Amino acid sequence: MIDCGYRQTMKSAVATILIAGAGRIGSRYLQGLAKCHIPLKIYVQHSHEEALGRAEQRWNEALGPETHHSVSFHTSLESLPRQLSIAIVTTTAGIRPRVVGEIATLADVRFWVLEKVLAQSELGLDEIMSHIGCSHNAWVNTPRRMIPWHQQIKLQLGFHHPMTLKVEGGLWGMACNTIHFLDLLAWWTGEALQDIYTDRLNTHWFKDKRQDNWEVSGTMEFRFSGGSRVLLTSKENMDLISLEVSNGRRLWRIKEAEGLAMRSDGIEIPGCVPSQSEMSASLVESILENGCCELPTLEESVALHRVFIRNMLEHWKRAGNCTATFVPIT
Repeated sequence: MIDCGYRQTMKSAVATILIAGAGRIGSRYLQGLAKCHIPLKIYVQHSHEEALGRAEQRWNEALGPETHHSVSFHTSLESLPRQLSIAIVTTTAGIRPRVVGEIATLADVRFWVLEKVLAQSELGLDEIMSHIGCSHNAWVNTPRRMIPWHQQIKLQLGFHHPMTLKVEGGLWGMACNTIHFLDLLAWWTGEALQDIYTDRLNTHWFKDKRQDNWEVSGTMEFRFSGGSRVLLTSKENMDLISLEVSNGRRLWRIKEAEGLAMRSDGIEIPGCVPSQSEMSASLVESILENGCCELPTLEESVALHRVFIRNMLEHWKRAGNCTATFVPIT
């Protein structure tokens, strides 16, 4: 359990926030922080000036310069302060372990928020854990746990196990986004991921829109310790992604794009999945004010990542990359 006994009065203090990685996700984090009620001193770091320029533009679009926050942009971590309230690491998975290590070496970090996929190998996961440790001051951004709509759905699901979660859709970025749905079932059931079956995955991987990263399609099955399962399918000719969950008593269909969850007996729960820019402020405020948040802890997420990364690397090797030591997903 996360210890939420931590309290910090931030009305007069200024919290120092690092966003390492100013790409698409990092710039959305920054944009959302404009709504934070706690005064922030924000440091945005990225190795490319172009990315920093886009991040600054999004900060201006959010009227950030009119807030009580200050923002500075940096191409190097060396110029950052040595005390950080929160380090948010949104780099790609390939460099995330190294960046976490550099930050941990340069600064005393009170809290961490890491984007997924955490790393591209088990060695990378171990590296992250060695720098941050198993304490409850680090979380991974698989955010359905903190979305009010999904919290309502979880309450209606109850605790009748085992559950089966089916996720189907077009080319929705299976390698990149699978961890979201593994965390969703782990949150629903409290079960641990045990086995992955990749025999129905396509052997042909294709290039992702992100440079030097790859994607895959087909079907994967995941089995959990209490008998629950996740079945994921990604095929080019399919419609928008949809979720279906059953527990032997009820069947739910969740259409996130339409904002509607429908139960087999006619009950409906409308809602929405907010964007990252809409969630950043409440996430940071929860951490600064309470010392905790509703995201999974790093330790919880690493347990899921470890099984997933191990099996994806084996499939990557079988696809013709037999000497590979990491799987190029992000």
